[in-house]
Amino acid sequence: MPEFTDPVQTSVLPAIDHFSAFYYKPLPNLGANLARGCGAISFHTSITSSQPALESSQVTAANSWRRPRPSSHSGQPHVTVEMESVDCLLCGGGDHETIVITHDHLTRIGGNFRVVRCRDCQLAFTNPRPTDRARGLFYPADYAPHLEPQSGGDQLGNWRRTLEYAALRHRHGYPSRSPDTWTAFKSLVAGAVFRRRRDRQHWIPFRSPGRLLDFGCGADDFLALMRDYGWHVEGVDLFPEVADALRRKAGIRAHVGSLPHPDIHAESLDALTMRHSLEHVPFPKQVLKAAADALRKGGIVVVGVPNFASWSFKHFQQNWTGLALPRHLTHFAPPTLGRMVEATGFRVLSIEQIGRDGRIRKSARIATKAGQPSVLRLKSLAGLVARWTELTGQADSLRLIAEKV
Repeated sequence: MPEFTDPVQTSVLPAIDHFSAFYYKPLPNLGANLARGCGAISFHTSITSSQPALESSQVTAANSWRRPRPSSHSGQPHVTVEMESVDCLLCGGGDHETIVITHDHLTRIGGNFRVVRCRDCQLAFTNPRPTDRARGLFYPADYAPHLEPQSGGDQLGNWRRTLEYAALRHRHGYPSRSPDTWTAFKSLVAGAVFRRRRDRQHWIPFRSPGRLLDFGCGADDFLALMRDYGWHVEGVDLFPEVADALRRKAGIRAHVGSLPHPDIHAESLDALTMRHSLEHVPFPKQVLKAAADALRKGGIVVVGVPNFASWSFKHFQQNWTGLALPRHLTHFAPPTLGRMVEATGFRVLSIEQIGRDGRIRKSARIATKAGQPSVLRLKSLAGLVARWTELTGQADSLRLIAEKV
């Protein structure tokens, strides 16, 4: 395993045993050594920090960074990345332990990054992490969530949407476009067709009059689908090209930035979705507080995030795709996600475990490439494991629904 260099002391730390470095338990000696650089720590590469550790009270908004010109550094591990250290993003504590260290499997720049866990509240987060100025380097132009999906509209897809819409009307109070005496029957059929939790992950309760904002909307068809089902939709995304694509393709209003946002007014929304976006923001607690401010009383927030307490992380460790370092800055487990949401003005209604066989297969491929062969590359086996993790409460993803109080 490569050596870790402390740029402040210009000394070399001893190489660390491969098994102990990535086993799912605290590494007190490693954490102490890494902390000596006061936030200026170098793993494989030159990492510098131009500012001290940030307290959450120093940050007034989470919309201060933009992606620079698409990175041409992919595969170049010695690109200099400006780093910062932060205290716990939930309780503000400064006492934490190192859990895992790995590199960015997507861009392969910036060397190694670490995930730490707060000893006080147990929240896990990436620390140190790229600064606002550097973070855009890790979102290349071909980053999958920002690519426009291929247009669908085939007969099978239309049939599935018809069944889904019936289920949403029958179970979740969605408005009906026209009378339909077969709604209950179609809803029953939909229960069989959409039997996997992942297939139902955007089935959310309807809140009248139905204004919905998707935070970190990306370029997929989610908002267009929700508009077809009766919501008045809009999106917000940090990247101008993503917002432009949504406006151009679907005619949907899309804001550029984060929350809070000057064009999203207080108590103007009925629902706010965060589909695997909260883990990307530098200060998630502030974003959730802004979400609460933007919702009417009784409005709902729906949050989807990777599950740091999943079986997949314990099994694949540094090769788990849910880490996605350093794009993922906060690594939630059910208790820490629930506590952060409730601390910002919500009452949690449910936290659901969602198995992701695709994520298991991708993690298995990464592990195999790293010299740790895994039979979970096989779709049938990964599907069985994904279902088992749902039943045992250790699936790859979490979906939380909470109501503003």
